[in-house]
Amino acid sequence: MEIDIPDHIKTFINDVVDSFVMWDLLIFAAQRANEIDTPGRTAQLLGRAEGEVEKPYLKLIKNGIFQVEKKADGSPLCKINQNSTLYPELQKFLSFNEIQENRLRILSYLLQKKVN
Repeated sequence: MEIDIPDHIKTFINDVVDSFVMWDLLIFAAQRANEIDTPGRTAQLLGRAEGEVEKPYLKLIKNGIFQVEKKADGSPLCKINQNSTLYPELQKFLSFNEIQENRLRILSYLLQKKVN
């Protein structure tokens, strides 16, 4: 059965959202747009193991959605990269997520894709 999701949202999901952890991480990052912190701290705040968060976190850095900066104390700080070529699509994805019915559509779509 075809899930009713706009094509541009499906494309973003297919290209970026390869797990439920990734979906959580994107929503979390949007809510804390100015500082996402380290994978360990992010995992703690999401209630997940650091190992679960590390791979999606690194993928978001690799594809340019996250950028890493250094805090004054030298520790890393990540945040959403508003200059990323994927940023406009991320914004559309986040807007789509604001409606509960759409989140259920995304959930159904991810389950059909058999993501973890």
